[in-house]
Amino acid sequence: MLESSATAPDAHTLAASGQGPAYLPPFAHARLGTMGIELELMVLDRLTHDLLPAAPDILRLLDLQEKRWVATPEITTSMLEVATSILENHQQAAAELEEIRHSVERAAFEVGAVISGGGAHPFQQWSDQRIYPKERYRESARKFGYLAKLFTVFGMHVHIGVPSGDEAVRLCAWLTQRAPLFIALSANSPCWQGENSGFCSARSNVVGAFPMSGTMPSHIRSWEQFQQHFDRLAKLGIVSSIKDFYWDVRPKPEYGTIELRVLDTPLHPSYAAALACYARALCVEASRQPGRWPTNDGPELYTWNRFNAARDGVAGMWIDPETGQRRSIVDVVTADMSRLAPKSDDPGFKTARAQIEELLRNGGQAKWLTAQLDAGYGMNDLARHASELFGQKSSQLPGYAGVK
Repeated sequence: MLESSATAPDAHTLAASGQGPAYLPPFAHARLGTMGIELELMVLDRLTHDLLPAAPDILRLLDLQEKRWVATPEITTSMLEVATSILENHQQAAAELEEIRHSVERAAFEVGAVISGGGAHPFQQWSDQRIYPKERYRESARKFGYLAKLFTVFGMHVHIGVPSGDEAVRLCAWLTQRAPLFIALSANSPCWQGENSGFCSARSNVVGAFPMSGTMPSHIRSWEQFQQHFDRLAKLGIVSSIKDFYWDVRPKPEYGTIELRVLDTPLHPSYAAALACYARALCVEASRQPGRWPTNDGPELYTWNRFNAARDGVAGMWIDPETGQRRSIVDVVTADMSRLAPKSDDPGFKTARAQIEELLRNGGQAKWLTAQLDAGYGMNDLARHASELFGQKSSQLPGYAGVK
């Protein structure tokens, strides 16, 4: 969702940048089912396809445009974040993301760069990256040392509007259960620092190094309890704003949303629209069961599901916390699609479902990339092919044998 347009830093902004006291804003109520999408994009050299520290130049060009969406810096200068306006459905999401794709591609071309999706650049070296000259990121570099540059990874965040803080906490718990499915569906970062990582989503392993990663504690059952949890950690000097929680799903009180944070940035924005539509449908479904909470089997089961999704992608297994049944991720997502379709109030759900089922049939985006390695292509080729796919209007992954 859009950042605040206030000209003077407010208490939340100061807290998030480390320049003010800890602050948790009141929960801003939103209409259920509205959504917003954030994408962290790679800025690449047009010739070498290595990361290029040209995000500041691209942002200056984008600032000259009138637009509903926003573009902002990220922690290093080869990263660019774009965030949609408030969206109602899949059709709006797909249209605005296509507008964003076209605009950032054009701005990048003017500075000798290209843009790419993907969760991690295949051969960049973390030590080469430059921290963006913004106080919040300088503070992160002071606080986290080399981890700040190591965090040059690229994720997709989905915001879903909810009507109250209490409901945000409950829906966070439900969406967290299924977060590993989104890791699997979005996984497209099999290579890390020039090596095949053996994981479909190497990016998913990076965030675990940060102190407040993981999931929201299961004992939190209301917004009041969340506030108490925040206040206790703030008094200990552990957190100063909601941004200090690197949870897989977290409430975002200033927007009135919950935020799903586990996805690799898709190789094409149309996949982002489809996956956001899936997340929205799950939240709307859970909201129609007021007062019902998911089963809590402890953190070990979630950690197992998360690990398998990151390693194996859509070919992985998932243990249902409600039944204890071990099922393939393909079967779980396919069943979700069948169950959600007749309930959905989104006229574009059918289109989103078709794209998600295409990912399941083809083995996912990571398989498309690793098939190229198996065919003898190098890391530079992977970066080039990913940027070329982002530059296309169509999201159709070229056939493995047909990649050039």
